[in-house]
Amino acid sequence: MSDQQQAALLFVKKPLVKPLQSASIEMKKACRATKRYACAQELFARWPNLRESCQRLTSLLTLYWPDHRKSGVSLLVNCLDAGLREAEKSIQTDSNDLAEQKIFIRRISEELVQCLGLTLMIKRSGLWTVYDPSIQGYLDDIMNSSVSEELTWVNKPHDAFASSQGQLLCASKVFSMTELKLAGLVD
Repeated sequence: MSDQQQAALLFVKKPLVKPLQSASIEMKKACRATKRYACAQELFARWPNLRESCQRLTSLLTLYWPDHRKSGVSLLVNCLDAGLREAEKSIQTDSNDLAEQKIFIRRISEELVQCLGLTLMIKRSGLWTVYDPSIQGYLDDIMNSSVSEELTWVNKPHDAFASSQGQLLCASKVFSMTELKLAGLVD
């Protein structure tokens, strides 16, 4: 076994045992895993834009992306759980729908940057390459591609992880500029 595989937190070889479904279905699975499915349904009914953003989040991370802070846990599930928990608190404390949306976007963005805490290596046509979640395509497309053979997450932070702009880089893959402004992530 190579040094890369020994340091791996998660190793996925294709074909996948359970093929990825649409982002909408995968997002429902992730929301159910948070145990806040009812909250998610209410939030997404009030804010369809957040449903669309969370579908992009699901496409970016998939349920496969591990959370380097907790062994065996999906970062997607942790992102959604944190965002839904804070949105639920916000709406219970102050029935300001805009504040609920703002805190949800902020909290998801704070969790999403954790994807940079690991490095994803993708084997394509026999060659290993580093995947950069802040600038490359969505992971679900890569996993469904016939060109990708294996994926390995290694416990090595991405260069942008320590950057003050890392959170914004990741959040801009998921949220619109209007949403990022609303949450105070951009001026």
